[in-house]
Amino acid sequence: MHVPERCDVCVIGGGASGLAAAIAAAEDGASVVVLERAPECGRTILATGNGRCNFSNAQLAWERYNDPGFVEAVCGPGFGQDVLAFFEECGLAWAEEEGGRLYPLSRQAASVREAVLSRAGRSGATLAPAREVTGIERDEKIWRVTYDGAGPGSVTSRSMVLAMGGGEELIHALGLASSPFEPVLCSLACEAPEGVSLDALDGRRAHATARLLRDSTEVACETGEVLFRPYGLSGIAVFDLSRSARPGDVIALDLTCGIDEARAMKLIERAGSCAGILDPVIAGELKDSLEAARDLRFVVSGPAEPQRAQVTRGGLATGQFNPATLEARELPGLFACGEALDIDGACGGFNLAWAWKSGLVAGQAAAL
Repeated sequence: MHVPERCDVCVIGGGASGLAAAIAAAEDGASVVVLERAPECGRTILATGNGRCNFSNAQLAWERYNDPGFVEAVCGPGFGQDVLAFFEECGLAWAEEEGGRLYPLSRQAASVREAVLSRAGRSGATLAPAREVTGIERDEKIWRVTYDGAGPGSVTSRSMVLAMGGGEELIHALGLASSPFEPVLCSLACEAPEGVSLDALDGRRAHATARLLRDSTEVACETGEVLFRPYGLSGIAVFDLSRSARPGDVIALDLTCGIDEARAMKLIERAGSCAGILDPVIAGELKDSLEAARDLRFVVSGPAEPQRAQVTRGGLATGQFNPATLEARELPGLFACGEALDIDGACGGFNLAWAWKSGLVAGQAAAL
């Protein structure tokens, strides 16, 4: 396809935030080019929410982000309504599930991706996948971005939006402060307690309270689904703990979710085992020990399957950007959004909500 050599706004990254930025800028009258290294724009959207795309949350809260003050300053009191208004204009229908999680009515991530891509096409933005950015230069008020695709190319623009989760070399070349990119919201490799086989528990799920302990001090606590895997633990509760977990930390699971001990003992006595309280396979592996079920401890080794992590943490230090516009304070005409900034949130649609809203803010400001 033909990629224009000049435009008003060049967006680097064609994921959720990059597409939102491109739509916002193009609909405000700017000519826009999106450079994306993957073969398709919006591909990462397909992998979210186990292929169902939990695109936002009806109960967005600042404290669920690592930098709540900055997120609040960027998104404002209408955060959730702004995201839903964006998708209403995209023609997407949605439904709410447990915990305020919002999914497309079809429960298919492809619905979200196609609705956003269709709107991007109508906006007039040029989407150029399979182009990996190799360099960024600034000459007075003009940006020049070089890329490699079917062959080398370049785009000059008045404004530039960074919307990629990665690209440390590009960031360093701009002289901006950043934290290393690393995967979060992922499974954790763990060592099981003595006498418990993770292989035997593989695929079993439990609703549990999971506490993350460091030197016997509670660092974080989540309640939700835990999935046992041969390498350790997965599930929503573990994903959220992965944002804080370090090697050597302990995850203590209460598989009874705090059921009164006296009542639990009565039920076990009547049933003859813990199978009336726990998954029978889990109960058997724990040898029907209520004590083990209430405080089952695993030692964290590190992230597991980092290539399947839902979010990339790290990126540009937020203090370098004006929260009203997401423009770099020292580099006029440079904007950032989504995973390019050092912002990450909990499971449940918080990260995609940030991607959409921050993309809209950066795109509108870049167009101006």
